[in-house]
Amino acid sequence: MKLSLPVLIFALHACTALQAQTPVQEPAALTATRSAFMRQVMTDSQLLTQQYERALAKVETEVATAGDYEEARAIRQRREQLQALYAGTASSLATPLPLTQARMMGSAQASGEMLGGWRSNGSGAEWQNFRLVPGSYHLEFEANMSDAPVAGSIYASPKFLPQQKALFSFDEVTLLGIAAENHRTFEITRSTDETTFTTVHVGPLTFTRNPVTLRFTAADGYPANIIRIRNLRLVPVTDATAAASPTTLPQTSSTTAMQLASTALKDAIDTARKAASARYLDELNDLAVNKPELKGQIDAEIRRMQRLGDQKAGRSGINAITTTGGGFSGFEDISDARLADEDPMSGERFKVVYEGRTLMVRLLWIDCAPLEENEPGVKRFAKHFNIEEEDVPAVGRAAREFTASYLRNKPLRLLIRPDRDKDGTMAALLFLPNVGLYQNVLVNHGLASVVEPAREQQHNAMERAFLSTLSAIETTARKRRPAPGAWALSADTHGGKQP
Repeated sequence: MKLSLPVLIFALHACTALQAQTPVQEPAALTATRSAFMRQVMTDSQLLTQQYERALAKVETEVATAGDYEEARAIRQRREQLQALYAGTASSLATPLPLTQARMMGSAQASGEMLGGWRSNGSGAEWQNFRLVPGSYHLEFEANMSDAPVAGSIYASPKFLPQQKALFSFDEVTLLGIAAENHRTFEITRSTDETTFTTVHVGPLTFTRNPVTLRFTAADGYPANIIRIRNLRLVPVTDATAAASPTTLPQTSSTTAMQLASTALKDAIDTARKAASARYLDELNDLAVNKPELKGQIDAEIRRMQRLGDQKAGRSGINAITTTGGGFSGFEDISDARLADEDPMSGERFKVVYEGRTLMVRLLWIDCAPLEENEPGVKRFAKHFNIEEEDVPAVGRAAREFTASYLRNKPLRLLIRPDRDKDGTMAALLFLPNVGLYQNVLVNHGLASVVEPAREQQHNAMERAFLSTLSAIETTARKRRPAPGAWALSADTHGGKQP
């Protein structure tokens, strides 16, 4: 089964495009309306993506149980990519429950970012006079439950034997009638090992006052288990997430389960995007009525939104991004091309066959390593990754083999710039079904470097948005451990010493 990151975030790209196209100076009312819309879309996308990530966790467990560890590792990488999508962005919309502000009760103990010690009933943590914007929230946290090193004997009370499930509760501490409504009980189940944490999703809870007192407690004592809880947070509930239910996967093959989970998420993302866009257009129309002097600028904003949302029937995700107005106008759109039978010249240069024609293609915005030490570009590539020049050809050959195997027998979609290189090579963006931009894949594997064109050569906001994403992927790949591709050879990775 080939796993790929689905194109989840049309709305986020649309927001980026809108922001980049916005004039430097505009009325404060229009800026505030757009900012509220962007926050809403980011929240919707984050929570729906987390639902998909939890579905992948279930598939990962099933595949690992069946003994396909390579497939389980690939699914784990996909989950990590999903979790990284919102690092430093939409995740900031959640309100953390820091343990440094909590009062420990019973046997509960806080050690750094971890909450543990659940030996007695009623143990837990309490946040007194916690400041929180009134509204509806879900409680989310990560939990790991394993057996204590020394378990009870067969003659011990069942209470002192390792449990498979632990019962907890989360409450708003108040004497008001709403106390019963904001009481939630939930289970934490035993983990597959001592290092795997599972995301738990509880709620929703509605808070009408500020500040509030919140309490997280164990409903019983678990002296024969080690239960560790981290990253407690309150995530705002949106209209889309309130209506959406967690993905339920049937007992079937991992391939079918992945496809079902991916389809469910795409449908939910599309519904959330349409709902958020409709609300935003309504707010723009109301703003135009209340502030007629801004009509020209508001009309321009409405037209941009309508172009971004004008999807053709049956086209979604990356297709929608690249065909909407304000996107890649002027590019030649080629669908269902195929990689030529001959080997690629390099990781980013190869031939494709389309309608009987053979086209030479160069991937925009990236460079793969040369195949020989005397070729131009060796010094630049070695400097970019901080590796020895003698290692560059090996990375180049790895990139070429990767492209040959990854693209073989797959339908390719190319967006080709109208201008050609001197030798007739076409500069292009390459997309794969359910994967997205192939340049992202090469960079993520440490097999290519990002080469940003001069600012004046970035023709529109959509290209700038894709370039920004590509640069972010390179930054993440460089920091990842174990390091991928050329980054594994970098002196930066090995503390200044080559291996």
